[in-house]
Order: sequence, then structure tokens, then C-alpha cells
Amino acid sequence: MYLNDDDFYSPLSMFSIMYLGYAIGGFYYSGATHNFGKFVGFLNLQSSTVVDLMRVSLIYAIICFLCFGVGYSLFKEKVRFKDSFSINGFWCFYVRYYRILVIPFLIVGLVYWYWIAHVTAGGMLNMLMYFQAFRHLVEDANVSTLPYHFYYAGIYLWLLAIHIKGEPVTKFFLFCSIVGLVINLSQGRITLAITFLFSQMFFFALKDENLRKKVFIYFISLMSFAFVVYFLRMLSNSLFIGADGSALDKNIFEVIIGGGNVADLQQLVIIFHTYSVNEANVGLTYFDWIRNTLGQFFGMKPSSIGLTIKQLYVPESSGAPTPGAIGEAYVNFNIAGPLFMFFVGLAFTFIYKYVMKSGSPLLLLIYSIFLARFIFIYPKVDSTMFINFLWGATPFLLGVGFIFILFELAKGKKINA
Repeated sequence: MYLNDDDFYSPLSMFSIMYLGYAIGGFYYSGATHNFGKFVGFLNLQSSTVVDLMRVSLIYAIICFLCFGVGYSLFKEKVRFKDSFSINGFWCFYVRYYRILVIPFLIVGLVYWYWIAHVTAGGMLNMLMYFQAFRHLVEDANVSTLPYHFYYAGIYLWLLAIHIKGEPVTKFFLFCSIVGLVINLSQGRITLAITFLFSQMFFFALKDENLRKKVFIYFISLMSFAFVVYFLRMLSNSLFIGADGSALDKNIFEVIIGGGNVADLQQLVIIFHTYSVNEANVGLTYFDWIRNTLGQFFGMKPSSIGLTIKQLYVPESSGAPTPGAIGEAYVNFNIAGPLFMFFVGLAFTFIYKYVMKSGSPLLLLIYSIFLARFIFIYPKVDSTMFINFLWGATPFLLGVGFIFILFELAKGKKINA
């Protein structure tokens, strides 16, 4: 019943999957005596201090999750998605002419990806081998990956047309979607790559309950694939720097948990150590995603809790830790952080119900992108990752808007004639 209903594909379930990192981390660190994670190691704290903060972090994580769950469940109701639109007017025009954008979008994305491979790494094979170092290769070549979004938008435009026409998904569409996964992976961004496919899978699962069990199998398979790619990324990094690959000999928990690759108690330890109980940002960090996108055009430097912590403790050669949703809640609202998570759960359930009741496939696809590219990763990161959702949805919406303009122009000519 859990898979037949929409519960597994709900914000609560997706949030919980990534949140499990806190529980797994609690189990892993309970047997530790000195190694409490990569980022905590940079603070040079005494083991007894770290243990005390770990306990506080675990209690805080449990309370926040309970508050989030209560907020989500308070007004939850089972809602079945039913299309409330008829294929006429704009949608009829859309399914006739969507290819005028989809085909060039996919071609531009592929050609640019091929060009980037040669400019940055001297060829596609080298770029795929050194995908972990892609960020450095792009910086050295002084190029942008922005045109990649043409390809992703083309896939979403195509997916919407498939649903409206009521056609089955073809093998060619699946192949093109997987190519989009590879394009993302070639940048060394595993989470973005799998959430690109997750968003499409969630769209099918939410609109058709008969597909939910099949989508669940694909979901588990893709999660397993992500772990495999993660270790390939480590090997890629070893090849790039000329190491012997000894990092692959580490314990899997040390790599995944201790390396800060999931929602992790060590990040909360850093938060509690850094931010006093007497100070609070009162919601200011929830505007950092605007500063980090629009602000750059006005000379503003990127800002986030993770970057602040990196500047305080972490060497340049290492990545930045992420505070997670509940860590950011503490920085902004201190001991009232759990109350904020209650309202986050409340907001997610209202968004979900509104979309499902709307009967709009366009809204459902946008929501599926939001569910995969923000809610799913939110426990690990912070609100600045809202930009991941925007980069996923905005180019696609601009494409729909362009077709709508063509529709209005065609309708105007028809009336005048």
C-alpha cells in the first residue's frame, strides 16, 4: 500500500531519505574515539568536547525531524492527481510545435558538451576519466557550462509533450534522458545527475499510481548507481593528481559519513561550536541564494554558512561543509530552529496538495523538479541549493513561454485574417 499510494513520493519520504544520514552517522560515531569526521578534524577540538557536541547534535536532529513530521502531517490528506485540462487551444498547439525547440535544444546541448570536452580535457574520453577535476578544468579553460541547460530543458519539454499526447515513453527518450545524466556526471556532480532523472521519475509516479512500483525499482537502482559513481569519482581524482588510489581502501562509512557526503552530525558539531546560543541571523541566510545569483551582477561575493565555516577552519584544498536544513535553522533561529522546521513541513504539505489538486501537468512537472532537486537534498545542504531547482525549472519554463508567445502570435494572425 505504501508504494501504491503517493506516500513514498511525498516530501516527507524524500526529506527522510537524506535525513537518514544523521541516524547512520550517530551509529558510526558511537564507536569512534578520535576520528569524528573530516571537517571536525580541522577544528582541533578535544575528543570529550566533540563527544558532548555529538550528543547535543543527535538530540537536536531528532527534535527537528519530529517537528518537521508533525508540521507535514498536520494537514496532510491523500490526493490523487487527475488531469483537469483538455487538449485544445494552447496545448494542442504545444504538441504540434514543441519539436521546434526540443530538437535544437538537444543538439545545442550535445554539441556544446562535445566542444567543452575538447577545450577542457582534449577529448571526451579524458573529460570522462577526470570528471572529478572538471571544475578545475573549466576554470583553467575559462569557459562556462551554462549552455548545458538547453539539453535539460529540451528533455523536460519533450516529457511534457509525451504526457499531453498520452503516448508511452520510447527507448529513444530514455536514451536521451540517460545522456543528460552523463552530461551532469561529467561535471563531477553526482547529486545533480541523479536528481535530473529523479524529477522525471517522480513525475510519472505522481501522475499514474500504476507506475509507482516500477518507478520505485528504478529509484533504488539509481541510488545504488550513485554510490558506485561516487567511488569512481574518487578513482578519477586519484588519476588526476597522480595518486595510487589508496583512498579506495578506506572504510565505506569513513568515506561516506566521515567525508561529509550525507546529512551528518559533524556539520552540526561545527555549527554548535561556531555559533553562540545568544546570536541568531533571523532568516538572513535564506536570502543568500538571491545574493549568489543576482548579486554577482552587482559585484556581491557569494555568501553561505558553508563558505563562512570554510573560511574559519577548512584549508583551501578541501571542499566546504554544508550546515544542512536544521543547521541553517539553528544559525537563524537558535533554539527555535525546530519550530522553523515545523513550518517547513507545513509549507511542503500545502505545496504538495495544491499541485496535486490543480490537475495541471505543467505544475506537476515543476513540482517534481522541486521535489527532486531541492526537497530531496535539503536535509544535507541549505536554502542556497534552491538555485538547483531554479536552474532545473527556469529554462524549461522559458521554453514553454516561448511556445506560448508563438501560439498567441498565430492566434492573432488567424483572427486578423
